[in-house]
Amino acid sequence: MNEELLLERFQILEEVGSGGSARVYKAFDVRMERIVAIKTIPINPQSVPRTMREIQTAALLNHPNIVTLHEFVQDERNYYLIMEYINGVTLSKILRPGMPLSLDQSIAIASQVCIALECAHSNYVIHRDIKPENIMLLRDGRVKVTDFGIAKLLGTSTLTSEGSLMGTIGYISPEQASGEYVDEATDIFATGVVFYQMLAGANPFESDTPAATIFKIINIAPQPASDLNPSVPKKLDSIIAKALNKDPDKRYKTMTQMRYKIERFKHSKARPETTLKSLFTETIDDPDSLDEEFEGEDKLGNLRAGIWNIWKNKQAPISRVSGSLLLTLALWFALHKQVFYPSNLVALLPLIVFIITLLYPLAGLMLLPILITPAIFNFSPALTILFAVASAAYIATFGRHNPLAAMIPFAVPFMAEAHLAPLFPLLAGLFLSAFAAPIVSGIGCLGLIFYALFSNNLGLLLFTTQGSIRLTESLRGCTNPLTAFVDIFRVFAQEPILLLQIVVWAACGLIVGWMARNRRLAGDMLGISLGFLTLFAGYVWLPSFFNQTPLSVEEAMRVFSFSFIIALLLLALIPYEHIRMEQHKSKITPQEAEERD
Repeated sequence: MNEELLLERFQILEEVGSGGSARVYKAFDVRMERIVAIKTIPINPQSVPRTMREIQTAALLNHPNIVTLHEFVQDERNYYLIMEYINGVTLSKILRPGMPLSLDQSIAIASQVCIALECAHSNYVIHRDIKPENIMLLRDGRVKVTDFGIAKLLGTSTLTSEGSLMGTIGYISPEQASGEYVDEATDIFATGVVFYQMLAGANPFESDTPAATIFKIINIAPQPASDLNPSVPKKLDSIIAKALNKDPDKRYKTMTQMRYKIERFKHSKARPETTLKSLFTETIDDPDSLDEEFEGEDKLGNLRAGIWNIWKNKQAPISRVSGSLLLTLALWFALHKQVFYPSNLVALLPLIVFIITLLYPLAGLMLLPILITPAIFNFSPALTILFAVASAAYIATFGRHNPLAAMIPFAVPFMAEAHLAPLFPLLAGLFLSAFAAPIVSGIGCLGLIFYALFSNNLGLLLFTTQGSIRLTESLRGCTNPLTAFVDIFRVFAQEPILLLQIVVWAACGLIVGWMARNRRLAGDMLGISLGFLTLFAGYVWLPSFFNQTPLSVEEAMRVFSFSFIIALLLLALIPYEHIRMEQHKSKITPQEAEERD
């Protein structure tokens, strides 16, 4: 290992590749404490325009399936492109002559390549050198497209003179081979060649000499892939044939169209990353020995990918189990607070609710107030009626449309006991829609208020109430619902800070939910920060306008800071790259939808 620091910052670990005059090194960035790849290019008249073009195109592209350019540095002798280091293996090392990949594996790789090129083309960048050497498979099953060194911006001239050859023999399009104008159709052709090679186990234009290969590319249609691999569906031959059409105008109009056609033939419903994980393990004899230094740096990325795969494939059962547990805990807690049922039923009823909620969430949500009602009736018949009306209204409006989301407010008392109540509206805004977040936040705050009042644990409200009314005493044994309602209303009238807290929580949920609606890290961080400021102002500044005692700045920082930090730390676990990919796949233009049909 070289102890000298390159550019007074990078510790060179090893050389990982070279081509032409450029060299690529694996290095440790001592400032950022991460592993990077450094591409060094000597400065000379020939390298300047191409390097500038590579930097320009890389700066336009930020996508999970494209290698990221972190920064660009130069000194008197070299250009240095500081790039994301990829702990993976090239597709060229995976492919073996006469040994095709499975249909699902081929589609999973081709699909991710298409997605990467969709991003490039949407930024007017043409790769021009798609080939197995420039496609890398990562340990977690992701695919990265690399080397935009000869990429071209649409509408600009090429870096070479008219009639010169740009690309790799065997993967260039007919128009590339003829030195003509190239556009997105060139990348579609090259992707079709790679897809054919994965399915058939051979390059469709492979010949003994470069001249013979170019002749085939320009003049001869390839043999159907199903002839070489009978497991390839016959209908897929026509999909590949269209991508490999000699006339660029007769190929797919976009990478999206090609991807949709290819993905129709998937057998497995698993995500591409899941399909390809085993392929990586099979390719590397000892995968645990592959770049151990990088594995530590990429653990967080792998964790995010794992979280995404679990959520994507198990979202419904996870939501049901979580909601069922939350409802069960709420019932168990309520039954122990109000002694009514025999002890054996107190243990059995929560289990029944858990099973019913797991199977039928709305039924479980309806069963909870029914089981609590007798205990409340034993305390106050009037309060029972108010509770039944409120529960029915909540279930009929919000709960009926989204019963699992309607269960979330039951978490607030438990979070309050753990001194994390301010975290609730932040998380509601982060993970719920901008419509649902303020509703759930406001309901959660209301539940916290009643829980604090009836449990006589007013410290959970984070402020001191000044009213003399003891709500529990006035409602105990009350039989008139109107009287009970007036008593409750009087408490809120004398303590407007109670209503203010509900409004502040709802506003926090709305702000965070609105800022986080696009599911981007910057938007989520800004939303959480604004939500934190909303809570802070609601407890420190606004109460004085209602002649209420606010929290001091020191108290507010002590109470809210921990929740704020937890919310920010959770952002590190959100798989934004996968969310963006899913959003990108969901954007279908009418023309693309028609082509897909």
